[in-house]
Amino acid sequence: MNQSITPAPLSIRLDEKVAAVKLAALLEDMSERGGVENYLTALGSKHALFAQALPRVRPAALVPELPLLLLECVFPARRRLGPVLRQMPREALAEAVLELVYGRGGLLRRLEGFCDRLPVPERKLRRAAWDLGAELLHFREPETIPLMTRWVWDTQTMSGAVREFVPGSDSLQTLPLAMTPEALEGVRQWFAAHLSASGFYRDLPFITDLILARAYADYVRSVSGGLGILQGDFGARQDPMELVVKLLGIDERRGAMAAAGQETWHQAGPA
Repeated sequence: MNQSITPAPLSIRLDEKVAAVKLAALLEDMSERGGVENYLTALGSKHALFAQALPRVRPAALVPELPLLLLECVFPARRRLGPVLRQMPREALAEAVLELVYGRGGLLRRLEGFCDRLPVPERKLRRAAWDLGAELLHFREPETIPLMTRWVWDTQTMSGAVREFVPGSDSLQTLPLAMTPEALEGVRQWFAAHLSASGFYRDLPFITDLILARAYADYVRSVSGGLGILQGDFGARQDPMELVVKLLGIDERRGAMAAAGQETWHQAGPA
């Protein structure tokens, strides 16, 4: 298991008023669509899926089809990476996932190594591979590892959900926020403190994921085309919670497709 990440001091100022408005809108929308617990249950199920597929002790091997099943739960990656990874030798893909999750070295080094092992020479493909690796790590251990996908924060484009909480960000060309586990854990701890002050004491990692996804969904809907994931990927007039569900990969169809292969995941015993 990964050790706890020491959060870095925040290098940016986040606005509590913006967070309160986003949280209120998120809670209202969730309550109108079956309740908050439905979304938390969906995220909990995704975590259970990833944790079962990638258990505490490193397996001797993964069933070769497993990475492609998990890919179905990763919206930012599946459209671009699906055709590429289906052409990749299944054993090589499974080994890349094992090294990402159980290999030596820090998280950034392992994420970069994961991208290096995949046939993703194009910039957009490599960025999609990063998103896949980031979700594998986070949803396997959501209490320990922050979500490091590009829609959360992207230093190359200076865009992402975090930017939506920075006062006056529309007039800023750059933000001094690094794409490191420590920096994003610092952001996540800020949200955890805000949520605790708002009366939330459990499921804070999942609620943080939800509020970040809602902020990015609001951003996508506010522009005709954004940086990173374009509005065209979602549809211009969709319900914001539909965008949240897509971003977090918790739509029912994708979950059912991934869950279909669970019985054969662990044919090989632990190393």
